[in-house]
Amino acid sequence: PAADGLTSVGIERPDLCPRYVAKLILGVQIGPSPFWMRRRLEASGVRAINNIVDVTNYVMLEMGQPLHAFDFQRLEEKRIVVRTAPPGSTFTPLDGTERRMSKDALMICDGKKPVALAGIMGGQNSEVEPDTTDILLESAYFDPMGIRRTSKQLGLSSEASIRFERGIDPNGSLRAAERAAFLMKALGGGVVARGAVDAYPRKIEPLKISLRVSRANQILGTSIGPKEIQSYLQNLHLEVRENGPDSFQVTAPTSRVDLTREVDLIEEVARLHGFHRIPATL
Repeated sequence: PAADGLTSVGIERPDLCPRYVAKLILGVQIGPSPFWMRRRLEASGVRAINNIVDVTNYVMLEMGQPLHAFDFQRLEEKRIVVRTAPPGSTFTPLDGTERRMSKDALMICDGKKPVALAGIMGGQNSEVEPDTTDILLESAYFDPMGIRRTSKQLGLSSEASIRFERGIDPNGSLRAAERAAFLMKALGGGVVARGAVDAYPRKIEPLKISLRVSRANQILGTSIGPKEIQSYLQNLHLEVRENGPDSFQVTAPTSRVDLTREVDLIEEVARLHGFHRIPATL
């Protein structure tokens, strides 16, 4: 069956959640993960739980995209709504401690109630249990500042929130969801619903940054040529176009959240050129 015929996603705060991907895996059987996955997770400091939850952690480590698995049958109206918490409301995440929600805390809700604290931790009312058969898999992109603010206000941090706070690739959500769905089917059986529900109101485009060769050499105290600088940046899979005799226009992929300014590119040039080759001069 098609995923969009079984569920839907509504985003009321696209400024805090620019993208939300939902995949459905139906008819799974919950059980322990195979030894190879448990060994790799535990070697990375992650406790193995079951084949479905383990896949979400495994793909998070593998691709940098935090994921969350909901018991689809425990979701009211079988749909997802992303909205902020009502003033004065409370929520009990998976750590078992009831918390009063702060202003503008972003929540993942079903048709009637909150089921997760967005980007931080799921709720006890929708967690995967031994009798779970149908999974709704969340792969989303949340605003880093919003996650950091809520995490600090609630005093609650997780492996997911740490990654969201630092920024992840908004255009990697669907790829990670498909990878996780493949592993869930392989380890838990069942079928993967066709396609995905991908709520992405406004696509986040790669950033274009101007880089001046003279400015790079001025900051580094070097005399690196334009062709050499271009080669360094292309080796990082950045798109580099000439923008005049002394400058380039560099397109940084959305996966490189650390590249936003000219000086960030200059730092990459220094790193690939070799710090030991940069002379100590005044």
